[in-house]
Amino acid sequence: MADFEKERDIVIGLVRQGTLSKQQAQAAYEAAKQNGGSLLEAVVGMGFAVQEEVDELLRRPPGEAMSLRQVEVDTGVAYGISRELAERTRAVPFRRRGDTVEVAMADPEDLHALDEVARALKCRIRAIRASEADIAWAIETYWSQETTKDLDGEYGTSLDGLVEGVDSIARLMDAQPIVRLASVLVSEAVRRRASDIHLEPQRQGLIVRYRIDGVLEKQMQIDEAIKPALVSRLKIMADMDIGESRLPQDGRFTTTVDKRRIDVRASSRPTIFGEKLVLRILDKSQVFVNMDQLGLPNYIAQAMGAVLHVSRGLIACVGPTGSGKTTTLYAALHTLRNEGSNIEAIEDPVEYQLTGVNQAYVRPDIGLTFPEHLRAILRQDPDVILIGEVRDAETADMAFRAALTGHLVLTTLHANDAPSALVRCQEMKIEPYLVASALRCLIAQRLARRVCANCRVEYAAQEVVGEVPFLAELLESRQIASLYRGKGCEECRGTGFRGRVGLYEMLRMTPRLRAMVLAGTTEEQARAVAIEEGMEPMEHDALQKLRAGVTGIESLLSIYADRMTEYGDQLAALLRKR
Repeated sequence: MADFEKERDIVIGLVRQGTLSKQQAQAAYEAAKQNGGSLLEAVVGMGFAVQEEVDELLRRPPGEAMSLRQVEVDTGVAYGISRELAERTRAVPFRRRGDTVEVAMADPEDLHALDEVARALKCRIRAIRASEADIAWAIETYWSQETTKDLDGEYGTSLDGLVEGVDSIARLMDAQPIVRLASVLVSEAVRRRASDIHLEPQRQGLIVRYRIDGVLEKQMQIDEAIKPALVSRLKIMADMDIGESRLPQDGRFTTTVDKRRIDVRASSRPTIFGEKLVLRILDKSQVFVNMDQLGLPNYIAQAMGAVLHVSRGLIACVGPTGSGKTTTLYAALHTLRNEGSNIEAIEDPVEYQLTGVNQAYVRPDIGLTFPEHLRAILRQDPDVILIGEVRDAETADMAFRAALTGHLVLTTLHANDAPSALVRCQEMKIEPYLVASALRCLIAQRLARRVCANCRVEYAAQEVVGEVPFLAELLESRQIASLYRGKGCEECRGTGFRGRVGLYEMLRMTPRLRAMVLAGTTEEQARAVAIEEGMEPMEHDALQKLRAGVTGIESLLSIYADRMTEYGDQLAALLRKR
């Protein structure tokens, strides 16, 4: 049985540090009371907090030192003081809460040190005890590299005269300012939690944009004079051919940022103004590793716990590109890893290396495709097989047959939602009896932007949906009169959003659905029967997180936007306003 007193203290701690609002805490309490479950499980299950935030407070009983290694240090806040001051006062500013900065200190009762740090930061501070070892680690980690500001001006100035005196791109790309700029582009992207870096050639110069929380944000513009050198430098880092600019290329490299290993996947493509580069940031420290951390609704989390422990069958995650399908599969593998299982994985490419999993990647250039890998795996006594993506009929047929012959198969499909994935299987010419017999469940998902908890404000739902009858009726039927949005603050860089949260639906195969698959079905028929059989559509999860203030109205609109014909001009008009 859960320790209610301890859980209550943890929830109070989450409210005090701004992770939870009082309304969310109350909603979680009511849900736990109604279900007779754990209060903390309700907080995580409803998407109000991630498991790491709860674990941090669980590991730190009242009065004990906090661990800087377990929190996300905001470097913009940390660099408000110099390294010299941090070392002298044994203090590390790590987070801003409204007009107060939280500072980890070895001695929170040192009034002189408190005064020095407060004067340097020019704001109120709240001191939290941390160990000497943690303070030393943080100083070495976060002040090991100089903070780079106003990169355009700095690099433009440092290259003055250099461009005129060097007539070779090969020499220029090895110049120290270019080397440092390439490094800083990656390190700053990691620190800002970006998933991708886009370097887009223009008629004059190069625009750099970071994708943060699913949205591209312009960071800087690179001068035309150094554009070729910077692109060449990044291609060299990714082991790509700098002499070939007419054809697309792929590459990758590994670097270290703040003592974290970062894998970068690079892709180049020719455009009319030069080569465009996209760098995918793969930060191992940020990948989810537990099912608890995915933010699954409670009923899906419980169902997943059951289906992951069957000996055979196929589980597929479906959704558009960038919806977090691979993360969900990795979390499932983490649950399944043990010394008694042989887990085999085929990916394109391998995004993260998982201990205890035999991972391999496809090489179409030498004929090593998904089907070829799968044939070899089936001869190596597998218990669990992960197939990164089912792209063609041959791979799909082999995956379903493997699931039918005594193996648990995890894979992904591109589809808008779970019912449409059943129709997608028909379109791929997979034998209906294979789908009906082997498929255990389909999990559809999206990623929605999380409203910044630091600057979140409440407003009346009618302000947005008043002119859209079907949305107004939907919110009214769920008794949702208020919505939330972020005003914009330093923590969210003025966007009103910080981080992302998953939206999910789960279709479990039932006798009725199996019969429909064997007879042939449409998307509409599959959706209607799946709901009758217990599936909660993804919009239900979105509404739950909308009510809790975790997401904004955009999360709901993104789901209904795929069904424009169903709602006509009402939704189109509202989308144009957003």
